[in-house]
Amino acid sequence: MPQAWGPIVERAIYEDRLSPRDIEELFRADLWELGAAAEYLTRKYFGNVITFIPNMILNYTNVCTIACRFCAFYRPPNHPEAYTLSVEEAIRRIMNMNNRLGIKQVLIQGGINPELSIEYYEELFKALKAKLPHVAIHGLSPIEVDYLARKHRMSYGEVLDRLRGAGMDTLAGGGGEILVDRVRKVIAPHKIDTDTWLNIMETAHKMGIMSNATMMYGHVETMSDWAEHLYRIIELQRRTHGFLSFTAWNFEPGNSELTRDVPYPLTSATLLRVVAVARLVFKNELPNIQSSWLTNGLEVAQLALKFGANDFGGTLYEERVIPATGLKMPVLTRDAVIDLIKGLGLIPAERDNWYKVIKVYN
Repeated sequence: MPQAWGPIVERAIYEDRLSPRDIEELFRADLWELGAAAEYLTRKYFGNVITFIPNMILNYTNVCTIACRFCAFYRPPNHPEAYTLSVEEAIRRIMNMNNRLGIKQVLIQGGINPELSIEYYEELFKALKAKLPHVAIHGLSPIEVDYLARKHRMSYGEVLDRLRGAGMDTLAGGGGEILVDRVRKVIAPHKIDTDTWLNIMETAHKMGIMSNATMMYGHVETMSDWAEHLYRIIELQRRTHGFLSFTAWNFEPGNSELTRDVPYPLTSATLLRVVAVARLVFKNELPNIQSSWLTNGLEVAQLALKFGANDFGGTLYEERVIPATGLKMPVLTRDAVIDLIKGLGLIPAERDNWYKVIKVYN
């Protein structure tokens, strides 16, 4: 560990709580110093072990009425390219992927499709658990919970309780984007606001439903907004201890309305900065930080494992949202992830949905 840190980095390492202004100052610190400090804390908490999970994404529908300006995946109702998977087709795809590659988790993501009721999700979750009880359901997000609550005139707790009863294990962090309403009104004017997203997460956590936190940067937000976003997440975590992990990714221009205003993505160095600052802010209170290979690529995600990330994330088979932007995605197998982690001199470990290690690859 270096003997001397800059004042703000030293405060971040040794002080429990940082204000939004402190976090913004931290974001402006030297990148290599941030990386060294984040690496120091990560090795202190986790040693040399880097976790990952073999999983797939089920994009069950691309129909959505929210029409986020950054999304190239959604189609309005009745569009010729719109689709919704039947429960039978969804289960067939998941079983096929499990038979081919062996998965431990399904991340279920789609859109706000007005044709779907809570019974669709209950039928899907129950069928999946009946066929593949070892596969965890990480799915839906506060966005779908809010939609289902309004559609069925139920409380958030009632919706979450029914989804959990049908087999949902953990709640996904989709729709977080940037937790600043000024930004949200520009990039997703019809999406739930910051307080609603946080309220649904808090409701889930108090019911014993764990979730993950997310951040999508690189569009119309400022560094001050990054700081506010991390601050809101850690403040909720201190109240509930319900976030299992944090994942950040950059806005990927291409085929979306927002591309007209933001034609180029931020550099890969920005991901390293965000991951490092997240580690310094969250420390071990929100322990697991993913390296986020989906939009940034495998080499940058590998480097993020030396900038504060302790988890490589998932294999993400079948993901369709990012390819809709025109970005090509590699097919990532379990062996490829193991090799990437070993290439850094670190120890790969397969985990379950709750970040418990189930197999170490020494």
